[in-house]
Amino acid sequence: MKKFDITLSPGKSPNGKISAISSKSELHRLIFCACLSDSPCVINMTPSVSKDIEATISCFRNLGAEITADNGKIEIIRPINTKYIASALSQNTELFCGESGSTARFILPLVSVLCKNGITLTGAGKLPERPFSDLCSCLEKQGAVFSSHTMPIKIIKPVLPSGTFEISGNISSQYLSGLLFALPFCPGCKIKLTTSLESSGYVNMTTDAMKKFGVSVKCENGIYYSLGKYTSPEEIKAGGDWSNAAFFLCAAKKISPVTVTDIDPESLQPDIKIIDILTQCGFKITKTANSVTVCRPESNRVFPFDIDAGETPDLVPILCVLAGTICGDSIIRNVSRLKYKESDRIHAVCSMINSLGGNACTDEKTIFIKGKGFFYGGTVDSFNDHRIAMSAAIASCFCKNPVTVTDAGAVSKSYPRFFEDFKILCGN
Repeated sequence: MKKFDITLSPGKSPNGKISAISSKSELHRLIFCACLSDSPCVINMTPSVSKDIEATISCFRNLGAEITADNGKIEIIRPINTKYIASALSQNTELFCGESGSTARFILPLVSVLCKNGITLTGAGKLPERPFSDLCSCLEKQGAVFSSHTMPIKIIKPVLPSGTFEISGNISSQYLSGLLFALPFCPGCKIKLTTSLESSGYVNMTTDAMKKFGVSVKCENGIYYSLGKYTSPEEIKAGGDWSNAAFFLCAAKKISPVTVTDIDPESLQPDIKIIDILTQCGFKITKTANSVTVCRPESNRVFPFDIDAGETPDLVPILCVLAGTICGDSIIRNVSRLKYKESDRIHAVCSMINSLGGNACTDEKTIFIKGKGFFYGGTVDSFNDHRIAMSAAIASCFCKNPVTVTDAGAVSKSYPRFFEDFKILCGN
């Protein structure tokens, strides 16, 4: 990941249109399903491939899949061969997950079921510090043996699936998604949640992707089971990314509306909730079949908000910026899981807001922002976190002085062309 700092002029007024990049969350899921299918598949997407998606592609290549990614297409030319993975895959095989929690948590159950020769998952950045214990313990109850519950994780003995996988639903929805991807390879097995499920929208995205590849997932009383096997649709398209569109939509001003195109207003992505939040604050929203336009009202009178972020944790950084641009006290609840993101994101977002002259504090469960309608500017430590870097850039549009973002190259994790699109809307 290329490291660089960037200094942005204050008070820019974003105006115009940009095309949404393909959803990282959708791409992960489509690549998994395509690589587990019975025949080749082409996934159409925007030309820019993020570091997280590169990590998923790299892992499947190391499992024997043949994949190309170029010119707005990811082609799974040869999906994985489960018999090869079970018997011929080298014991020294390493699956490097980069900084992608989705890649690691999705693939660990899968290789624990399919791989008989042992395999090691490794990662970079904060990923080795992020939690895997609940997922490892769940798999160990089905016979797996791991070298550790933190990276590097070597699979010493595989899962011998029988009966029911039991997993918590309130630590990471990625645990459940990973088990769901593996479920079609565990005949007769089910998954039972031991707690309520948070970020359920991401699990819905997983089951929707599986359905597009021929696997039906049913849930009855918190117990999941699957029907069918992965079958390639030959060609499929990833939808536009609401998580990243949210940054620019929150930058809209009274006389400078922002339009994001190539995005589905009926998407299953949880972060589509940004439209409800902006509406609640008093922004003017216009939708078409594949675009959304946001503008502050003529009166410029917008309202603070009080929301639960349990289902939309990725929105929290840009929501903190939004709160700072609105006069009054905003509250963002249920943020405790953000401590284990690419940074300790609870601390990072409060640091960002306060570094810019705003007022943010936290009790580790809730973030409180006293907004005054603008920021002063200053230097923001991105903590090498893509969502902090992008949020700080958007904040510069509401600053009185320049903003310097350190480690701004972190945006390549999810949105490599972010600063190019920022320039399109805001100028240099």
